[in-house]
Amino acid sequence: MTRIFTGHALAERIHDGIREKIVRLGRAPRCAVLIDETSAPMAAYASRQREAAARLGIELSFAGYETSPERLHDQLARLAADPRLDAVMTLYPLPTGIEPVEAAVLIGPDKDVDGLHPLNAGLLALGAAARPPATARACRLAIGELAGSLRGAEIVVVGASRIVGRPLAAMLLDAEATVTVCHVATRDLAEHTRRADIVVSAAGVAGLIGAAHIRDGAILVDVSIIRTEAGLVGDVDLASVDGKAATVTHVPDGIGPITTACLFENVVAAALATG
Repeated sequence: MTRIFTGHALAERIHDGIREKIVRLGRAPRCAVLIDETSAPMAAYASRQREAAARLGIELSFAGYETSPERLHDQLARLAADPRLDAVMTLYPLPTGIEPVEAAVLIGPDKDVDGLHPLNAGLLALGAAARPPATARACRLAIGELAGSLRGAEIVVVGASRIVGRPLAAMLLDAEATVTVCHVATRDLAEHTRRADIVVSAAGVAGLIGAAHIRDGAILVDVSIIRTEAGLVGDVDLASVDGKAATVTHVPDGIGPITTACLFENVVAAALATG
């Protein structure tokens, strides 16, 4: 029987650490959050995020993205220069006309909580202490929870994005795992994933990973959250892998709550750096 892993308990342990750091800080961390106000799913996510932050003692202030690239650049620069703010968070999707790394550069390394500023991303790539993208860190923590030591483990990461695949691969290499990164141009995905002890999939393709893609007893970390008529699904075809995979992370309650906790952890780290 395949185990379905939820991340709530791990997220709560991260929350405990956040509360301890806020006590040490002596005040509420303050973060500006930019969202697409025309998106109903984004508004619902922002509401849940606000409630979770309030329980931790973090102050979030929400605003919509400016509508033109020039005004958006000015908006990000103003937030970066605001001494009342510890951090600036940009929720996806970003408006047309600006790339995530460009936004992170405007925000600056100190207030960047997405881990995309070249300084933060570069430190992570070099194996130094860094502020990593929240989803990538959430995956790393979940893998550690599920597998323990990763020394020598065969891990395949499906997806080479700057917010999941690439930073996660760096963190897994630091844990002495043997890492393969697959992507849209990979010729035979199953040839790689069948060798893996752990498969992390962040491709955003419903049902991409089935029984034919995995070895017996594999651990599957499903990062994707895809809206379908049947509800929310991930990259893993649960019916197909049931009984063959040892563990599959729940969608959306596997990596999702851990990611939110890691994002707030980055906000607190920014506040501690500010003082």
